[in-house]
Amino acid sequence: MSQEGAFLKQREAFLPLGDPTRRALDGDINQSLVEKAKRVGLWALDLPEAAGGSRVGQVARVLIYREFARTALPFEPPAIPAVVARSPYARKLANGKLSLALAFDEVHKTGDLSAIRAVYRRGAGGYELYGDGIDVIHPDADLYLLPAVAHEGGDVGLFLLERNVVGVKVERESDLTTDQTVARLTLDGCRIGSDHLVGAKGDVEGIIASEQLRIAARSLGIAIRCLDASLEHARNRVTFGRPLSSRQAIQWMLTDVAVSLRTCTWLTLEAAWKADQGMPYFHGAALAKKRAARMAFEAADTAIQIHGGYGVSKEFPFESFYREARLLRLLYGREAEIDRKMGEEA
Repeated sequence: MSQEGAFLKQREAFLPLGDPTRRALDGDINQSLVEKAKRVGLWALDLPEAAGGSRVGQVARVLIYREFARTALPFEPPAIPAVVARSPYARKLANGKLSLALAFDEVHKTGDLSAIRAVYRRGAGGYELYGDGIDVIHPDADLYLLPAVAHEGGDVGLFLLERNVVGVKVERESDLTTDQTVARLTLDGCRIGSDHLVGAKGDVEGIIASEQLRIAARSLGIAIRCLDASLEHARNRVTFGRPLSSRQAIQWMLTDVAVSLRTCTWLTLEAAWKADQGMPYFHGAALAKKRAARMAFEAADTAIQIHGGYGVSKEFPFESFYREARLLRLLYGREAEIDRKMGEEA
């Protein structure tokens, strides 16, 4: 938490006009944290050890991401899907020499494969990829992992692309939050070798579900931090001769968060356990993501209200959690889309 305090500290007496300065963790501190995470086996959690990772089950993965999310520091183990282990880039990704972005575009809205825009065709010695208007978060990454639909037949393939390969164009980059950017990806006859096909439909669905569990885990961590801090502040803050914790309205707010947190924790762990047992878990992951992300947003909102003016101060983590939780609600299945999908398959 000491690192978090230094990271959030406002250096200027007044914030400058215009867009907020992009936040970035100090390079030396980031590298130190990376080395510590690697030493204790908390890095590249989906990759096997042979590829430089620390492969763990989904339950352990959820618990690890939950703990990393309890701080506002922009730091956590990189999400490098296991399918990448079969590529020549795996070890460089695990070592941090290369970075990876998931170019899953409209999947962020639907949480399934219905909105894949990219198309691939078989060509001489490999494949050709086409598509435009594909949203990608972290567009400055060295590699993109991209799902595409076959031009004929409708099969789904998962491709690993280098950012600077001919036929790949990245444009219209803009801020998504103070920590992340988004851009539009265009593929115009991008030619790649056959070894760049790293997965199929089942792998794409598995990555979506895995990302949903990661988001659910982050949401749990955010909520735990907000609830713990709110409880402590409510006990210590005295107004009109009484601590905030003695006021029924405050008690109800905190109780609602605590109950929702317990519910979402078990939803998330149940889906993760099913994944580890080889049982169907895709719907469970989607439901856990939906409930947990909304719960984290409400927990951050509650923390802001209970902390008053401190709640919106940039030197406290709650406004950062509020912005992140709002974004998490939109990634890999918006709430309305998940509800609609669940209803269709009920």
